[in-house]
Amino acid sequence: MNKFVKWFNIAIFIGVLINILGMALPFIFAPQWYLDWFGLPGGGGSVIWMRQAGLLLFFISILYLPGGRDPMRYSLNAKFAVLVRMVIGSYWLWLVFVEGQTRAFLIFGILDCVYAVFNGILLWLIIKNAEFSADWTLDKSPTEVSSN
Repeated sequence: MNKFVKWFNIAIFIGVLINILGMALPFIFAPQWYLDWFGLPGGGGSVIWMRQAGLLLFFISILYLPGGRDPMRYSLNAKFAVLVRMVIGSYWLWLVFVEGQTRAFLIFGILDCVYAVFNGILLWLIIKNAEFSADWTLDKSPTEVSSN
């Protein structure tokens, strides 16, 4: 396992833990507390939708794990993990800067976007390293590769 795959695996796993422990479970089991703690708008019907969002976040986060573990085999999962985090981060920023919602959403947007860029760089390095390895192997004869 190359070092970029190892770091990508760790980064995705940490992201999944943050999603599940920091958002999904609180959304499911304590939505009003979460809204109050972060000073977010909501209440009433919002609590029902927060629980639904928590369930979706829980299950979608689990789908990131195969791509984090083996990004070449589960490349769609790996790319999905990076893309979705960036889209969600951009959504939080859109709420603040375009929709005029509370600035409390900024922390979510900034963290998600920065984390997506970090994961994207790692994934790019994994893909480039795999291409380099494949090119190197193709340039050698089978006897040269087996003797190394």
